[in-house]
Amino acid sequence: GSEETRAVQSNLTSRNPQSLSVPRILLWSPHLEKLGTDRLIYLRFRRKRHSSVRATLLWHDFHYIKIFICIMFDRSRANQTAGQIASRQTNSPPPASSSPSSSSRKVQRSMSSHAGPTPFHRRMSYIPRDAKEWRPKFKWHFYDNQGSYNQWFDWLPLWMRVGYWSPVAVLFIVGFYASMYLHKPSPLEFAITKTDDVGFWADCAIFAWGIIVVLKARYDMGAISGFWISYTGWSWGILTFRAGLEAAAKILGPSRPELAAKLAVWGSSLRFPAAVAAFVTFTIWNFLLFPIILLKSMPPGEKRQNFLKFNFGFFMTNIHGLNLPMAIVNNIWGSSVRLFTESDLYVAYLVVALYSALYLFVMDRIGLHFYPIFCPRTAACALSFGMVLYLYWWCMQKGNELILYLNPELELTVG
Repeated sequence: GSEETRAVQSNLTSRNPQSLSVPRILLWSPHLEKLGTDRLIYLRFRRKRHSSVRATLLWHDFHYIKIFICIMFDRSRANQTAGQIASRQTNSPPPASSSPSSSSRKVQRSMSSHAGPTPFHRRMSYIPRDAKEWRPKFKWHFYDNQGSYNQWFDWLPLWMRVGYWSPVAVLFIVGFYASMYLHKPSPLEFAITKTDDVGFWADCAIFAWGIIVVLKARYDMGAISGFWISYTGWSWGILTFRAGLEAAAKILGPSRPELAAKLAVWGSSLRFPAAVAAFVTFTIWNFLLFPIILLKSMPPGEKRQNFLKFNFGFFMTNIHGLNLPMAIVNNIWGSSVRLFTESDLYVAYLVVALYSALYLFVMDRIGLHFYPIFCPRTAACALSFGMVLYLYWWCMQKGNELILYLNPELELTVG
């Protein structure tokens, strides 16, 4: 609609009268206007054989064509380039014009694209001025918090919170999930053992105490939703749930034998996951994380005293101290113990797979990084996951040896 546009069109028509019958698209990019340029991109499309289209550039500036294509395929890079060019143009003298009148004339640009409806007018062929976004973008993080929920994890480097995952970590995670599907033991078998009265009341006490600890923590501390998305929370939940299932199976045995048998199998399947998770939580927190946090992260004085008070409080003492003795009862020592098998190891690995899916595909997108050693943006993530899987296998082997040592009568059944 401007005088410059009409001049370009009349010049091109006078040179090639047949161009009137050729579909044309006049592209005007709002991003080019941000760069401060008055160039136009004028393309003439000509249909060839086999439905192919050839674009002939009639009047252009190669530098701004390059920027235009950069905008189409890399918006972030284009914005950076635009800022650099705009800063250079503010310091450079204005270009020389052919006449004094043209230097003082300002072209009033339209608020929409000049392109008319043609057979080759497609959504992806231009960027309209009034469009905010011309292609959808997938955002990994749910919130614009630079990968730190409520700024709780600003102490971590930015590359551990934002960015692409390491290919090594991706391959390991995909291989782990695929092996869980391909190497599932068939069938999954979990032996049901009879429990005497002492074992039954022990399971009832463990189940009730697990619920009491959580309710008291909810009453004293308020919201404890973060506890249930932590590995410690899953460990405590599995420990409590296992004892409740086996106690309910013994209660319902006389009246509902079929339901009692199912509950007994489900409780038996959680024996090794409860024991190994309690062992990992107990050892890693008390012998690794607690000393490091106390001596390295907490300065002497009030903060260290508050941390010690919190760690030896009622809630932390139970979930990081009493959890291991509670997991030993009727799993490692008691009247209803049994040896662990490959089915038990598979269920434990299944719990790891489920928690890793929660940690990597939900918590990472929220900005919750409870365990930086499992950061998927470094290849060391594969090493950390591999060590956890090996630790589970090692715990099963040593757990069976400890069961046979504490319960010598089981050697006869094994033989």
